[in-house]
This record gives sequence, structure tokens and C-alpha cells, in this order.
Amino acid sequence: MAKWIDSSIGIHSFLTFDSKTTPENIQHFANKIDYVWGSTEHNVQHWRQSSNPDVVLSYYMPFSRDPTPHPTGTPPTSLPWWVDNYPELVLYQCDGITPAWECFAGEGCSHVSVPLDLTNPETLKYQMNNGVIPAAKAGYNAIALDNYALNNEWSACGSYKGINHSWVQLYDQINPKKDPQYTLDVLNWTSRACAAIHQIGLLVIPNYSVMRLNEQTLQVVNVTDGILAEGGFASWNPIPNTSSYDTLPPLTNPIKFQEQILFVRHLQRANKGFFAIQEWGPGVDYNLNPSCQPRNLTRTVKQFVAAAYMMSNGNCSGTFLTCIQCYGGGCGGVGNFSVWDPEWNAKVGVPLGEPQMNNDNGVWSRNYSTGLALVNPNNTHDFVFVLPTLKSITVTKSIGQGKNDGDDEVDIWRDVYGKEVGENVTLIAATGMVLLHG
Repeated sequence: MAKWIDSSIGIHSFLTFDSKTTPENIQHFANKIDYVWGSTEHNVQHWRQSSNPDVVLSYYMPFSRDPTPHPTGTPPTSLPWWVDNYPELVLYQCDGITPAWECFAGEGCSHVSVPLDLTNPETLKYQMNNGVIPAAKAGYNAIALDNYALNNEWSACGSYKGINHSWVQLYDQINPKKDPQYTLDVLNWTSRACAAIHQIGLLVIPNYSVMRLNEQTLQVVNVTDGILAEGGFASWNPIPNTSSYDTLPPLTNPIKFQEQILFVRHLQRANKGFFAIQEWGPGVDYNLNPSCQPRNLTRTVKQFVAAAYMMSNGNCSGTFLTCIQCYGGGCGGVGNFSVWDPEWNAKVGVPLGEPQMNNDNGVWSRNYSTGLALVNPNNTHDFVFVLPTLKSITVTKSIGQGKNDGDDEVDIWRDVYGKEVGENVTLIAATGMVLLHG
């Protein structure tokens, strides 16, 4: 079984898809990337021959849709192939005619990737034979399950898996979206799928952004090996696919941030990977930014993302910052390798304990061996944070051509841009800060 790269020291990055990158970029940036969620098959060999051959590479597979679409016709659809070959596996809405197509903001409904009935044991067999096993043979060491969800958002209702392909009602005819049986069926499939995938030595990482410690989420993380949170610490609006706060800091709030930190720390203590996508600025959807050049990635945005990462990091975590849906590692250049200098390359050292929340103002802090992470999740008020006293640092000051007779012992904090700060700093609403010493 593959192991996550140790992220204990510093700030670590990962990559969401690599379809738009080049072998040259992989060679140049490989040692900056711990994990690729959805690596392209022809790039697997380039990663394995790079300076970081132990990078975890995951094969992209929608958790509840056809892993190997068979498009035909205009517009393209895979439904005829499935009706001819595996009619009992197709998942339909309650009219028994319309497949439970998944429709996403900015992307519309894909009729190429057919929704599958997860309650049918033959579905997992198909997924293993046509997705997972070929991925293992191709050199992948993980499976990336996309669009993982426990709610019946697309009104799935039943399938023709009965005798002689007769209709079997799976979920409530009147209000299938509210039927709790769907959640139970997804959790059951997840347990069976993870056991089968683990048996052939691959990790399992779903795209699941519910960063809260509730009973259902714990059931997911207990059987999987990590979480990709496409909705990370930064906030954005999928309609019309722009950051709702382009001129403001990444918006958060005290309750949301606390839930996120407690969730990620739980994962990290259990050696479960956590990889958060941070999307900021208009992206490729709606043709708002077809060249997907990152915009509005100010110091404020990058410091918030870096500080949030430091607040939650343990030993298997990474962060990824790009414009909205600007995936693939090519558009946007270096930015899509999520390597941001100087924020990502700050020499913060290792964490010296758990993150702490000030009960008076809600400001979070976490000490590192040569750094400090601060986050003010309050989105309406600024707060002054009194910096902790450092161990005295001996500094020899030069005077003219010589040196002074004695050493001055001083405490110095600097921001990641090299500027000295005083005994306290002001954290404006919904922002973070990374400080360094030593």
C-alpha cells in the first residue's frame, strides 16, 4: 500500500489533475508536489522518473458514474451502450425513463457518464474490472473518487435490476431527494469498494468537502485513506463561477473555521491524508477566464491559505491554490502547480503542538519551530494579536568597519516578505498571517 509523503516540515503542495502540464514541468516541479489527484495515464511514467518518484498518483473515477464512458451520437451519450450491455446497472429518476444525470453549475449535465446503481453488486464488479484494476496495472497507487456525496441530489429513484429486467424501486417515489436510504446505500458501497480497492494495494481518496465531524462523515473517513476537499478554506460562488469577494479577504466565519480545523486535525492524527483546493478569482466556466490565468491572488489571499494550512497540517496534507476550476497543471503556468513564493516556501519548521483558539476573540494561532500561523475567522471585526515572546536571539551588530563590544539580545518576528513586525500585529477580518523567526 502506498504511503503519503510526510508533510510535517513546512508548507506542502499537491496538484489537481495534470492533463495540461508538460514532462518538463513535471521534472522541474516534481519535488514540490506530494500528490496528484487525477493524474493522466501518459504522465504516470514522467512522475515515476522524476526527482520525486514516491509521489502519490491517483486514477480519476467518478464514484457513482461510468468510469469508462462509451459516447455515441449527437449530442454524445453513453446511454445506448449501457442499455444494450448492462441495462440493470443504470440508475433512473422516478419516471423510469430519465437517468439520474448529474448536473453541475457551469458545466451543465453530462450525458456521457451514465449514473450507476450502487446497490447492485455487479456495479462494483464493473468498476473494479474497468477502472481500478487497469489503474493499478498502469502504475497508479490510488483511486480518486470524484463528486462523492451522501445526498440524493439528482433524484435517483430505481433501476431495472429485477427479474427479466423489471423495475425495482429503490428510493421514495414522492421525494427521493429526502430518502435516507440513499445515504445508507452510498456508505455501504463505500465500505465494499474501499475493501476491494485496498485488497489490490491502492489508496482511496474521495472528493468530499463536508469538513465537519458528524456521524456520517466519520463513517466515510474511517474506511477511506484521505479526503480531497474541493471546497477548501477559501469561499467562492459557483454561480457565476467567481469569487464573491474578489476585493475582500477569503471569507470565512468562526463556526465554519472551527469545524474545519477540528475535522482536519482528526484526519491528520489518524494518518489520513487531507488535500484542500483553494479556488479564487474567475475561472474557465462561463468563459469568464478561458486562459485560466490566476487573478486577484493577493498577499492577503495567499497568506490566509498558507495560515489555514499550517493551522491544520499534521503529517500528510497539502494545499492547492488556483483560479476557479483552473485544473490540470498547465493553464496559469506555475500557479497551477500551486507553488507560491514566498508564502509556500516560507521556512516555518514543524508544528509545536495543537492549534489554539482565543476564547475572548476567536483568533486562532499555532506555533511552529521557526514560525507562527494566525487566523482571524471573524468576518466583521479586526483584532490585535500580541505575539509570543521568543527565546532570545543573539545578534551581533556591525558598527562601521568593526563590531560592537557586546551582543544585543533581541526578539524578532518577520512576515514572510522579510519585514520586521513589532510586539503585536493586527489581523483584519477573515484573514490569516504567517510570521517567521530565527
